[in-house]
Amino acid sequence: MIQLEVNLPDQPGSLVELIKPISDNGGNIFGILHHHDKKLNNLIPVTITFEIKEELREKNLKKIQEEYNEKKIEIVNITLGEERRELIVILTGHVFERDIVGTIKQLALGDIKVSELQAKFTDISEVSNVKFKLKYPESITKEELLRKLEIICEKKELSLLRS
Repeated sequence: MIQLEVNLPDQPGSLVELIKPISDNGGNIFGILHHHDKKLNNLIPVTITFEIKEELREKNLKKIQEEYNEKKIEIVNITLGEERRELIVILTGHVFERDIVGTIKQLALGDIKVSELQAKFTDISEVSNVKFKLKYPESITKEELLRKLEIICEKKELSLLRS
């Protein structure tokens, strides 16, 4: 995750000028905060949070900085964090009847955390769709996580849909 703080002129189109270099260089934007209450000399502090694939991060971040220099966008601070490691999956079948808590515990043994769970529940014997938002550590690849989920689903006779 990359958090970029800039001072942006308070004029139409300046936000587009901020976003375009990030988008053009493979950035996936997660949030933008305008601090209008801290406006000074017609400049608004803006914080933008985005992600670039790890293998492209250094090169593409440098390109973004160069484009900002050309556009005279003042960079106040750049904070680099870890890549976001999340996966959204849907388990379909008799999810509740087949021990959903046990599934969550199995995942937790591998340091995989269920950060969100959404389900429509009618009756325990009914087929359900349960959406999991999973956070997983760097020690596990996405493919390893999916394989682990596939094994759990095979044992519990559930279907796995993934993003």
